[in-house]
Amino acid sequence: MSAFAAPELEAAYFGAYDAVMAHWPVPVETTDLPGRYGTTRVTSAGPSAAQSLVLLHGYSGTSGMWYPVVGSLAEEHRVRAVDIMGEPGRSRHTGAALTSMDDLVDWLAETFDLLGLSRADLCGQSLGGHLALRFTLAHPERVRRLVLLDPPLVFAGLSPEFEELGRNRDPHPTFENARAALAPGTPGSGPAHLEAYFDLLAHGAAHFPASPIVYPHLPDGLTRLPVSTLVALAGASEVHDSEAAAEVARRAGAHTVILPGAGHSLLADIEPVRSLVLEHLRRTDSPA
Repeated sequence: MSAFAAPELEAAYFGAYDAVMAHWPVPVETTDLPGRYGTTRVTSAGPSAAQSLVLLHGYSGTSGMWYPVVGSLAEEHRVRAVDIMGEPGRSRHTGAALTSMDDLVDWLAETFDLLGLSRADLCGQSLGGHLALRFTLAHPERVRRLVLLDPPLVFAGLSPEFEELGRNRDPHPTFENARAALAPGTPGSGPAHLEAYFDLLAHGAAHFPASPIVYPHLPDGLTRLPVSTLVALAGASEVHDSEAAAEVARRAGAHTVILPGAGHSLLADIEPVRSLVLEHLRRTDSPA
């Protein structure tokens, strides 16, 4: 079953997907795992015997979004970048219904099983971070270390400006309108990797049906994180008040860092993210 209304739209989207994946600087292996919810695309890199690190992308970002940091991560880990079911990407939702965050947590647990992972490190960006924390709270025994990159609706609510943007967003934009909203200016004038990534996001916004899943705020009372956790927050995040989020994250036991001047798309600021994540995953102290 295809999410696309016409074959040419499908070809355009997956052409954009492949163009972003071409910027991964390491050899990769791709696997399509059939499960209860459909077929899950996993892109793997790094030594097969190394500690597994599962990566969960942000909204519409697909596994391709990790291209700026995956080279460093794959030097020390067996990276498993997963296209989140129900999101734009190469995972195909053809099975059981996905209507809640509990369903996504169940899908991710099944994905761990299909990959043969009893326990792994877990890193999520944006909405991938939200899902990563929910999975960790439900299955703490399956997560060794956790990394959350500017996760929304976890430690703070959405900013009024971002909520307003969401209310006014066109749910069915054209590719051209979506592309202009992502990067105003002349398409093709920026670095090739960013141009390819913006094209992918715009095709996803224009051609994929909106996910029915709502990412609600985690309930109050998160007093202590169950595993050792790094929270990296964008100092200029458009999504939430990073200072308020940092206060809650620190109280819950997370090693928390605010990156001054960084926007919500943290991977644009590659070196701080890469160093922070690698340092956290190398630590040998006891969990939080």
